[in-house]
Amino acid sequence: MKQTIYEEYGIKVREISKLGHYDSFSLHNNQFIIVPVSHIEEEELYELYQLSQYMLEKGEPHIATMVLTKQNHLFFEQDSVRYAVLKCSAYTQGRFNLLGRDLARFHSKARAYPYQVSKTQRIGQWKILWEKRLDQLEMFWRGKVQSQPLSTFEKLFVESFPYYVGLSENAIQYLVDTELDEEPQPIDSGTICHQRFHEYTWNPSMCIKSPTDWVFDHSSRDLAEYMRQYFLEKPEQFRSEGFKFLEEYDRTTPLSPFSWRLIYSRLLFPIHYFECVEEYYLSPEDQKPRFEERMKEILNRSGQYEEFLKAYSSMLTIRTRRISVPAIDWLAIR
Repeated sequence: MKQTIYEEYGIKVREISKLGHYDSFSLHNNQFIIVPVSHIEEEELYELYQLSQYMLEKGEPHIATMVLTKQNHLFFEQDSVRYAVLKCSAYTQGRFNLLGRDLARFHSKARAYPYQVSKTQRIGQWKILWEKRLDQLEMFWRGKVQSQPLSTFEKLFVESFPYYVGLSENAIQYLVDTELDEEPQPIDSGTICHQRFHEYTWNPSMCIKSPTDWVFDHSSRDLAEYMRQYFLEKPEQFRSEGFKFLEEYDRTTPLSPFSWRLIYSRLLFPIHYFECVEEYYLSPEDQKPRFEERMKEILNRSGQYEEFLKAYSSMLTIRTRRISVPAIDWLAIR
């Protein structure tokens, strides 16, 4: 790796160490990380580079920027894997005390991005993406129903999937109704979001806002995924702390009725369940027990998740007053 980086960038790396999940090195008081990007198309990578340059110009702190190779490429290849080298801005260790506020400011800057995006675009595509994901997993599930013997994980999957089909269909219908019922406001235009935003995305020990984590989407994506992750990891704390993040965000950038309802539709779609199933089948054998435990936990806490969805629905009605939240009948009576 050191030799390849020297050949591609002309940078002499003395030592490679770990920084979070990434290989890292330092040079002239700057920190660099080496990020695998094989899953990102070259055109998409170029869009992400342009977005990061824009945020840098706007003075957003802690933006990591892609370093160009000597040939002006955004990545290099080694052992059939593509990597990008990202330069991290100087960072003094600290905490984001008001993460909701900081995210609102980040989204606000990015919302003014003046150029067209296509490869990183996800706004308006949720319905198509969710239906595709649901159809693919349903086909896979039908195959598993017919096969024997089943592992413990597969039994859990086969038995639980019909419930999550119902939840997914409710989410898709709720999304469709939202788009029909509510008029988007200027706040609802696209912005830079994250694949999955959570409380450690902007790591307090070494904050790296990495463009390789980004997509261009509606801000409700980040808000919903933060809430979901917080509930799944800290259910007890969620009761007292869970909605503070949303309130901080809303105080900084008031959310529209359209936004509040998009958050709910995304929370209804059980992406955490889908990802657990997908990751189980993609993981090496020694990692499978971890996903089996995660699946058991998701299923054991499905009732709590329903309570969480009800709590959001109640909070939404009280908080916004202007919105009559369509009832999810089966949630209301359980």
